[in-house]
Amino acid sequence: MVSVAAPPAAVWELLTDIPRWPDWNPACEQGTMDTDTLGVGTRLRLHLRHPRGRLFWTWPTVTELSPPERLGLLTRAFLVRAPTTITLATSDDGGTDVTLESSSTGALGFAYRLMFPEKTQALLWSGTLTGLAAHVRPDESPS
Repeated sequence: MVSVAAPPAAVWELLTDIPRWPDWNPACEQGTMDTDTLGVGTRLRLHLRHPRGRLFWTWPTVTELSPPERLGLLTRAFLVRAPTTITLATSDDGGTDVTLESSSTGALGFAYRLMFPEKTQALLWSGTLTGLAAHVRPDESPS
């Protein structure tokens, strides 16, 4: 979890602007969508940097979109499902607590966990959350 000193609507606006992910997400080289508007069923195309430095592509599908509270993504590969959920909640100080949960299942889920063990996923996602928190400002809306 990371705390952001901005209201959920400002965090949500930046989080769901996929083409702008490279502006704030240190792991993202490129982000595109297969539709003009983000919605359930939208397929993302993300060019990410593994914590060890190599670039890779992933194509998650939006499975949940509940503004400004939850964004659900599902990455599928041969016999692997890797759901990720990002939840925003108003904190006591009026900012936003952002929580990210990710897992992998399926017959080849172990192979996914070999390539992306918990520590690697933690490095990837903590960088993402830290970048998000640093980019949203409490006194301005993302543009």
